[in-house]
Amino acid sequence: MRANLLEADPDLARYLAPETARALLGSIKADVLELKPGPWAPPSSPPERGHLGYLLLSGMLVRRVTVDGSQSGELLNRGDVIRPWLEDPVSFCDADWQVVEPVRLAILDHRVATHLCSRPELNAALFDKQLERARSLAINAATENVRGLDRRLLVLFWHLAERWGHREGDHVVIPLRLTHETLSLLVGARRPSVTTALSSLAAAGTLTRREDEGWILTGAPPMPSSAGG
Repeated sequence: MRANLLEADPDLARYLAPETARALLGSIKADVLELKPGPWAPPSSPPERGHLGYLLLSGMLVRRVTVDGSQSGELLNRGDVIRPWLEDPVSFCDADWQVVEPVRLAILDHRVATHLCSRPELNAALFDKQLERARSLAINAATENVRGLDRRLLVLFWHLAERWGHREGDHVVIPLRLTHETLSLLVGARRPSVTTALSSLAAAGTLTRREDEGWILTGAPPMPSSAGG
């Protein structure tokens, strides 16, 4: 299966003039790797020289890292770029990948990379995606240190809302089917504690689950604390 990249991920064309984007619409096609839910063992080395990695078109991945018995997780969703052979764990930790929902990955092989890198606008958009993921990782790390599990979950969900949510009236919808187990990994807490905190947030009307297993946020995002001197 192949995908037209500018149709599958219109954000790649963010820096192109509209007429240029329309002209290129059918010219950049990538093979698609489909993954079923469960563990995923990605390649440990680049399949070929000039391979840029994989662009996540749909679905959800979790990358779990274990250091000295403690676990942390990274949620990957639509628009993220991964290069698994550069993400192998260092000597003192273990890492694994889990497909949470069926995933479609665009393969950015040498042929596709040649098209993308020939246009500075497309290249810049690809760099943006990598930097957005790095920024997200930094926010995830800071979130795990927020005091109070209720607030920690709220910070996490507002972060997810800014990346993948959309506003509907006076609330924000996050169309991610996140289990309590996955959330516990993302906030560094035990699953029963996460379940209790989610019940408290639901009772307060701040965070509720939709019938389609997405989430609804109401109110305003947490305000950042002032930096200490």
